[in-house]
Amino acid sequence: MATESKLIESWTKAPFPPKVQEEAKSILSRFQKGETSGLEIEAYTVPLEFGTGGMRGRIGNGIGRMNEFTVGKAALGFSRYLVKKTKKPILVIAYDSRRRSREFAEVTAGVAAAHGIKVILFSEVAPTPLLSYAVRYYKATGGVVLTASHNPPEYNGFKAYLAKGEQLAPPDDKKIISLIEKVQDWNEIKFLSPKDPAYKKLVVKAGADCFANYLKDLKKSGIVSTKVSAKDRSKIRLVYSPLHGTGGYYMKKLLNDFGYKNVTLVPEQKDPDGEFPTVKFPNPEEPEALALSQKLSEKIGADAFIATDPDADRLGIGVKNQEGGYTLLNGNQIGSILAAYLAEKVSAKPKKGKKPVLVKTVVTTDLQADIAKKNKLALKNVLTGFKFIAEVMGKLDKNKTQYFLFGGEESYGYLPVNFVRDKDSLSSALLLVEVLAEKKDLLSYMNEIYLKYGLYQEGLKSLTLEGLAGKKKIQDSLQSLRENDLIGKTLGKRKVTGFLDFKSKTAKGSASKSAFSGLPSSDVIQLELEGSAKLTIRPSGTEPKIKIYSSFKSRTAPQKESEIPKLTTELLDELKETEALFLQLAGLK
Repeated sequence: MATESKLIESWTKAPFPPKVQEEAKSILSRFQKGETSGLEIEAYTVPLEFGTGGMRGRIGNGIGRMNEFTVGKAALGFSRYLVKKTKKPILVIAYDSRRRSREFAEVTAGVAAAHGIKVILFSEVAPTPLLSYAVRYYKATGGVVLTASHNPPEYNGFKAYLAKGEQLAPPDDKKIISLIEKVQDWNEIKFLSPKDPAYKKLVVKAGADCFANYLKDLKKSGIVSTKVSAKDRSKIRLVYSPLHGTGGYYMKKLLNDFGYKNVTLVPEQKDPDGEFPTVKFPNPEEPEALALSQKLSEKIGADAFIATDPDADRLGIGVKNQEGGYTLLNGNQIGSILAAYLAEKVSAKPKKGKKPVLVKTVVTTDLQADIAKKNKLALKNVLTGFKFIAEVMGKLDKNKTQYFLFGGEESYGYLPVNFVRDKDSLSSALLLVEVLAEKKDLLSYMNEIYLKYGLYQEGLKSLTLEGLAGKKKIQDSLQSLRENDLIGKTLGKRKVTGFLDFKSKTAKGSASKSAFSGLPSSDVIQLELEGSAKLTIRPSGTEPKIKIYSSFKSRTAPQKESEIPKLTTELLDELKETEALFLQLAGLK
């Protein structure tokens, strides 16, 4: 309690503005009278954690919120790392369309400039994958993007990148986190305004050459289909929504440059707007967020519509079906289409002496494992988070017998190129529309994949549990699963055959410890069920949520396309029933 009081007290004096000091005094008074919980109190008593994915939280005052001081503290720790790393460090900074993103970017630039660091700052909103690319392009020491991805408008975040354009990874992650945690005095943070001479000298604008070079690298990447003519591309009618985020200019230019001239932006959502006024959540995973894209597609007869989240790293799609309506594909399906297309392409013309590697997360569909196996690709399973995919890519850079082909996760993030080290909606969108142009019908191609590799369906349940009480409920739930012997227990129509605890690296039943090979410890539990089915539970690393992932393979293999709808319905019904039972078992019902 004494520590919490000190945290609040530190905000009642300089360097904080008078208005913030008054708010902190009011919070301190309430705390001393016994009000020790609730979001307003916890804004001052529960520090915003900086982890390997950076930090993300609600915007507001206090040590537990995103504000110029908590951003300044993160920027200070990261700047101290950069000046230790090299004599002439360079930092690239980008930001999205959210509330205060530009201001936070300028705070970060000013703190870095105060340390003599050269800063390359995007002058307008820019996609996260372009920041990853820019770090590599400018040969920078690190990068920062101010974004809270697909969270609601009251959130923002700070994501840091290393010299290869990848998110923080060992051993640098612990060094950076330690340097940030060592900042105990708020007066240590030196803020430079954009008008300061040192700021003007060291902070320069990112040029148009960066994206121009990205497009050149994309042309050389090998993802453009040789079977599609310019006429084929010009015929395809697309609708695109950046969901009020950063993608508008970049996606349209990219698609136009590659021959897709018939691209219509959703007018209500084309401009950057951090209030996200037309959607509940600016997330292409949410059907509601795609409603305006579908409406416009129906009006103009589009072949497909695509949408990206505010920082343009995630990608969703709806494709015209045989009934004339539109079918939304989920993240596992989109990833499997891209994986299968690339796998079939390289297996038809293999590189001599080099084996392609497909990288997926442990919660992504095992359909992709079957795709890799049948096409004789190497498969690497990693923990959730694109930083782990980037880590594999870094190792493959030095590998003479293997090369990176594709990486993806079920949460609508994919990467089909080697020159970016984070999920990239731009290159993924190009590849996806190339597959559409070549195959003509993505739904039929998805069915081809099911017939060839196996029929899978997936589910995701996400429960929001905020504050200290929520954190405790999440931990209690995971602990109860660890303490129960689940092997042999029946969930729905399938028995639990294997149990994997990625935290203690415990494997029970038929599960193998090889699943942990090369992976760090993580608070993830996975149940293996009969007939190639899995249930996975993990707390989110960036939000106050616990997530339950399901991946089930049909025990009846479809022999023809007409059998797929009935088997899919049966499989989804089974999956939902099992999911509900698992939630009950975990004490989350």
